Amino acid sequence: MRFCFLLAVFYLMMSAWPAEAGYTVYPYGRFVWQQQKAGKLSADVTVTANGLLYVPAGNKIICYDLGNGSKLWERKLELSGKITEPLLVDNGTVYAVGTDGMQQMKPNGSLTWLYRILSKPKGSKSSGVVTAGPNGLVYLGVADGLYALEPKKNFKWRFSDEKNVVAALGDSEAVYVCSGDKNTGYSLRALDARGNRLWHRGLGELKNIHLSFGPAGNLYVVTNPARLERNTAAKIMCLDRRTGKEQWTYSVRSDDLTKPAFGADNTLYFTGQHKVFALAATDGTLKWDLPLINLVSGIAVDNLNGRLYAGSSDGRLFCINTAGRLIWEKEIDKTTGQTLHKDGGIMIDTGKDEKDAIKMAPVMLPDGAVLLATDKGVLIKFIDVNKER
Repeated sequence: MRFCFLLAVFYLMMSAWPAEAGYTVYPYGRFVWQQQKAGKLSADVTVTANGLLYVPAGNKIICYDLGNGSKLWERKLELSGKITEPLLVDNGTVYAVGTDGMQQMKPNGSLTWLYRILSKPKGSKSSGVVTAGPNGLVYLGVADGLYALEPKKNFKWRFSDEKNVVAALGDSEAVYVCSGDKNTGYSLRALDARGNRLWHRGLGELKNIHLSFGPAGNLYVVTNPARLERNTAAKIMCLDRRTGKEQWTYSVRSDDLTKPAFGADNTLYFTGQHKVFALAATDGTLKWDLPLINLVSGIAVDNLNGRLYAGSSDGRLFCINTAGRLIWEKEIDKTTGQTLHKDGGIMIDTGKDEKDAIKMAPVMLPDGAVLLATDKGVLIKFIDVNKER
């Protein structure tokens, strides 16, 4: 009888613990898969509707199957520099940019064409940006301007103010471009399908900028100041994208505001100063803010279940409800699996777990799972199993 009891306990323990070394969020999350050698990401991932995950890691492009996490292909960037902007996937075609141009690839990773530009040197921080935009063109921003190209590589036009293009975002009517340098400051302008200026506004000296489209067709602009001083602050602005007219501005004494995420109830979420901020997207009114120790990542919004997810520099994942209450927090621990001793017992590594920062914003996936990318190059797809609201 005693033997049967011990055997049952043994099998229960074996089923409850991971079979090999890995990352855990027990008891709050169930892992679907994890890739422990994806490489450190150099930009945000791109998720497609047909279940593909594109990961930029330095000068490499890696494609995974979102369903099971298997790696489908990998190829090296054929251009200079690292990939510091998310890949553009437009109608199944993949675009990646370096500091001196852009390459187009098929969904299987094979190279279709390469467009290389002899850009003016702007230092190691110069990077290319890419966006879709009006007239079905692809817009490439590098150190010497913005290039409008047809998907078959044909050049259409170029805009340049002799400054580095650091951000671009397009819609069916215009492409919105931020350019500048540390000496003269930065500016944001809207260009039409022929490269004509629609509107322009100065932004001053910046550390970085984030552009997003949000509710009511507005353009949301996050600017972080180059230096945090007495008279400087980070700002999030809501602009009428047709005219560039400011609808509202919200300022934070910070230089690390993240790209905003939008909830189903017209709420805008972002982080900075180790806080989560919730604003009314219509008028910029603060709904709530929540301080969280070592919070560093942006926000992922689960609109179906009314939850927000964010990561910390010490390896924790936060789950927050849309009213601003912390539901749970959990260290994403790197653990080692159990080992059977020769006498039949189970040996467990009781050494300190390795913490792994989550600096990139988690990503909500179409199937309701959450994708995490850690600082040490681990990709994790998990499902939140905690039902508390």
